[in-house]
Amino acid sequence: MARRERTTAIPKRHERVSAANQSRFGLTDRVARLGLLGLAAVMLLAVLGAFAYRVYDSRVGVPNRVVLSVAGQDFTLRYYTDRLGPFVVQNQNSGASLAVLEENLLNNLEREAITIDLAKQQGIDLSDTAVRQYIADQLGVPVGGGGSSFDSLYRAQLRTLGLDDGAYRRLKQAELADSKLKDAVQSTLGTKGDQYTVRVILTSGEDTANVLLERIRAGEDMGVIAQVESLDLESRQQDGVLQPEPPELFPDSVKAAIAGKIEGDLVGPVKVDNNWWIFRIESIAERDYTPGQLTQIAQSRFDAQISARRDELRAASQIKRDLSSSSLKWAIDHVDIPAQSTGG
Repeated sequence: MARRERTTAIPKRHERVSAANQSRFGLTDRVARLGLLGLAAVMLLAVLGAFAYRVYDSRVGVPNRVVLSVAGQDFTLRYYTDRLGPFVVQNQNSGASLAVLEENLLNNLEREAITIDLAKQQGIDLSDTAVRQYIADQLGVPVGGGGSSFDSLYRAQLRTLGLDDGAYRRLKQAELADSKLKDAVQSTLGTKGDQYTVRVILTSGEDTANVLLERIRAGEDMGVIAQVESLDLESRQQDGVLQPEPPELFPDSVKAAIAGKIEGDLVGPVKVDNNWWIFRIESIAERDYTPGQLTQIAQSRFDAQISARRDELRAASQIKRDLSSSSLKWAIDHVDIPAQSTGG
């Protein structure tokens, strides 16, 4: 009988997990799960917060961004955008690019703010009542409430220009200030003053002007030369003689050149825009101003006031611009171009 081998089985060791370890592992799993849930919640809140911020920034933050500040008057991007549509329509035949119009509008807003600042300095009434009356006078109806002719025409004007009530009133306040300041300047003018009669020859280049100047100094008749050589077709028919003008209505470079000169003086060459002038002062005499001259003199002196006040404000750092490329993009994306525009 074969011998049967006896094997001895060695039992494997079974590690026992204590109740304490089970509890610890279970707690760790729960903490991990809760941590993941918390992290997911934080990420969701971050996404929602970012989305909410973008919505807020686009609808509130960006449009309320101040793009121009002048002497305490702030112009927001929303206001700039509201004015951009009518401004583009009013200048659509100027040939200027959109980029130029955008810059011109900012310049206009700056000028309007300076005009309002000057008017307030001089005690001109720019209250809501005064502005409302100014609007009524332009519309040709008495001031009235809801349902009145004033109300109907006023609302129609807002629709035509594509402006809201606040933007329209601010525009009209600037117009009222402009009108009152010009009236104030014109009231200080007399009815007459010195006017210069000059004989002029216009050329396209300085060298040509110098050649003609030497011919005149050599004795050639300036009137005859003007008839043949001058680029100004209107004055050459009068032997180069221009209509008498107050000195402040001449181009700035000419105005500076005639300062201190007397009758008979030959002046030039003087650059005016892209041309060159040589001219002789034929006479200086006191004359009555024409209505057109009075208006132009008042405008010239008013422009000088605006320029001086602008320099003062800039020196005091009271003019700040912040119209970035991103702001301009927002304006273009949100601008409303009205179907037509009126002078208001």
